Amino acid sequence: MFSISFLNSGILFLTSVVIIPLLIYLFAKKKPHRVIFSSIRFIKESQQKQRRKINLKNLLLLIIRMLIILFIILAISRPATKAPFLKKGTIHPKTAIAIIVDNSYSMNYLVDTQTELEKAKIIISQINKIISDNDQIIILTLDDDWNRLNSNIIFGKIPADLINNIKITTRAASLEEILKLADSKLKEAHLPNKEIYFITDLQQQKLPEKMEIPTFFIPTSKMQERNNLSCQNTNVVNEIVKKDLEKKIIFEIVNHSARVQQDAIYHLFLDGNTIAEKVTDLQPNQRKTESFTINLERAGWHSGYVEVKNERQTFDNRNYFSFHFNPNPKVAILTDDSKMPLALETILEIYTQNPDNIDLLSYENINYEYLKNYENIIVYKKLSISNKLQFILDKLQNENKGILFIADKNLTKEWQEYVKEVFKIEFKEFIHSKQNLHITYANKYHPVTLLLRSIGNVGINDFWKVSSRSNILLQTQEFPIALENEGSCLWLFDIESLQNPFLLDSTFPIFAYNTLQFLTDSKSETGSIKVGNKIRLQSNYIELPDGNSIQVNKNYYRAFQPGIFKTKDRVIAVNLDYSESDYKRFSKPNVKNLKILDEKWQDNFLQSRYGFEIWKYLLLLVLVLFALEMFIIKKEERK
Repeated sequence: MFSISFLNSGILFLTSVVIIPLLIYLFAKKKPHRVIFSSIRFIKESQQKQRRKINLKNLLLLIIRMLIILFIILAISRPATKAPFLKKGTIHPKTAIAIIVDNSYSMNYLVDTQTELEKAKIIISQINKIISDNDQIIILTLDDDWNRLNSNIIFGKIPADLINNIKITTRAASLEEILKLADSKLKEAHLPNKEIYFITDLQQQKLPEKMEIPTFFIPTSKMQERNNLSCQNTNVVNEIVKKDLEKKIIFEIVNHSARVQQDAIYHLFLDGNTIAEKVTDLQPNQRKTESFTINLERAGWHSGYVEVKNERQTFDNRNYFSFHFNPNPKVAILTDDSKMPLALETILEIYTQNPDNIDLLSYENINYEYLKNYENIIVYKKLSISNKLQFILDKLQNENKGILFIADKNLTKEWQEYVKEVFKIEFKEFIHSKQNLHITYANKYHPVTLLLRSIGNVGINDFWKVSSRSNILLQTQEFPIALENEGSCLWLFDIESLQNPFLLDSTFPIFAYNTLQFLTDSKSETGSIKVGNKIRLQSNYIELPDGNSIQVNKNYYRAFQPGIFKTKDRVIAVNLDYSESDYKRFSKPNVKNLKILDEKWQDNFLQSRYGFEIWKYLLLLVLVLFALEMFIIKKEERK
């Protein structure tokens, strides 16, 4: 059976204009002039014969003209015939084909003995057997850098080395963008037949609302569910209940499958050595928090990763971390008081482990070079702020030196104005509350409050009421009480208050210690760098995860791979965004001109080989009909 389709089906509504010649014929007839003769019998007989000839000729011309209009409209709508018996043929008209290979890291999943990407390359080899030397091929991937180098038009077969050159990318571009790129590339081919094929594991992605060019998804396997484990969200926290050098590395192991995962092995790799190994069980789709406790003896930068063993999908097994360790940090307190509040003094003794490392600085002859040698700078109960001090504080913050501002109950207008600019806040009033309010919110995404998720209605009073656009760390039902902005922190509660239950609660030393630690680590961007983000550089040198060093001409480097990067003054951990670790398969997409094929995709590949566009033949018929019309008219004129 034959079937016919129209590539420009929207033009077909114009076929209604075919009736225009018919309407003209019916309503624009000329009535003959009436002439009276003495004897008209023979004239009437001759007139009837002549009228029959004219009507027949006019009817024939009418049909020809209607067919001419119809065939022109049909030719513009580009009809194409298809016949099943043509499927076995190898001859087909020239076709421009865009082949998009999904090389996102979900394609690294092992099915049987091959990864999804290896199966995709086999499909490309099979496509090579179908296409002809007259076809124009464009190969694309989800890697923008690869596309810039390799997305040129290929005439005929796809080179084997180009196929082998496709590797997994850890930062895949959106499919929507690549489909638009494929559309624009195919337009450069200037061929009437165009088709797009996406070879993929059918991991769900955002699709355009419609496709102008016929688009087909070729699945690499029939796998519906995956047994995948990943390691995510590693954070380094401090054990402050003991005055020793213990730190805890907390992380999450995620079971992305609907099955129980028993005896999952995970281990800690720190500073070039495997430190510890454990085993755990995971319920379906469980996100489980685990930890390792470490003892450090060496000051300076430390880095490594936590890894869960999962052979099916290896790309998301590791989660990298880096942190700076200083067992005896120096703390400068800019204050006009000669004595520290008890709560602050206690936490600083635990933090520095040496009271001699805490300096109270009240004099005005402080300079930038002096202050930058301190790991922590705290501003508390400073009555005035000179232009010089303001300049020094601004310069320290511009160079990523975090500062802790503690707002006492008598905070001066000068300091309110300065803090207002730093933290984008508006001071309203200081609240003395005999009836305690409760802390109801702790930012679970921030390193300072990461461990305070279950803070649970800790009482607080004596704090400044403000409105703010900064990152809120702690908050009551209505008011923020601790903020962070661009690496500096602000405590809005009175640390001298003897009636503040928050200062007596066990959560305060954890919060305070993490604040001080964050202010020293904020420049390290610990836990904040994902693949594709920028690493700020103080010099043009950076060491890549593979150990190679490169020179960079910009003040930043964009990291396109996970791992440990080293600059002149920092060590930075870069991780995946883990968006593809949860495998969700495409359902039937409701997108025009887009179809998901099955394992018999070869039967639907290269639709143009099943038939041909017939617009050329329609235009040829139009020329024949024009010639026939002219012949009839000229013949009548000769008579």
